[in-house]
Amino acid sequence: MKAQTNQGFTIIESLVAITILIIGVLGPMTAATRGITDGYYAQNQLIATHLAQEGLELLSTQIENNNNIRDADNDGDNDNDDFLVNLGPCIDPNRCALSVNLSTNSVDFSFSSCAVIGDCDMAFDEQSGFYRQLTGCVDCNFIGPVFRRTLTVEKLTTVAPIQVVLKSKIEWSNKSVPQSPIELSRYAFDKNQ
Repeated sequence: MKAQTNQGFTIIESLVAITILIIGVLGPMTAATRGITDGYYAQNQLIATHLAQEGLELLSTQIENNNNIRDADNDGDNDNDDFLVNLGPCIDPNRCALSVNLSTNSVDFSFSSCAVIGDCDMAFDEQSGFYRQLTGCVDCNFIGPVFRRTLTVEKLTTVAPIQVVLKSKIEWSNKSVPQSPIELSRYAFDKNQ
């Protein structure tokens, strides 16, 4: 009679093999998950920086337009004494938001008060391809994270030449964790004085 030998795996050998397999699979999965999370955070930080820059540029554009049209008839006198026209809702201590108005031929913008916290919230509107305010947006299809952009114009001097600091601040949360706000500023002045 021949002795019978077991040619299968013992339970310990199976557990060791499963443990090695799990370690071999979980390591790359953890690295991939971390990479996706870090990429998402970097994307939101880049978007926030661009939105802050956009707010600053549009404040500067409004002041430049005001400076250029003040002597519209070229007679040497200022037809409009205020180079901060249309920026009233933004003048410190007030905060304002940028409203994007889309028409068939152009994109217009205006500044509106952020008296209520949610008035400054914005997100990407997939339909228009713009970041727009959540409040007052009809037929918008918002996707992605919500950013809060507040714009401020702080007067440094009240006598000629008038100087101001333009400020743009973006706040947002990444997976419900508030992130450090991004704040940009730029100086502007009344070039007609």
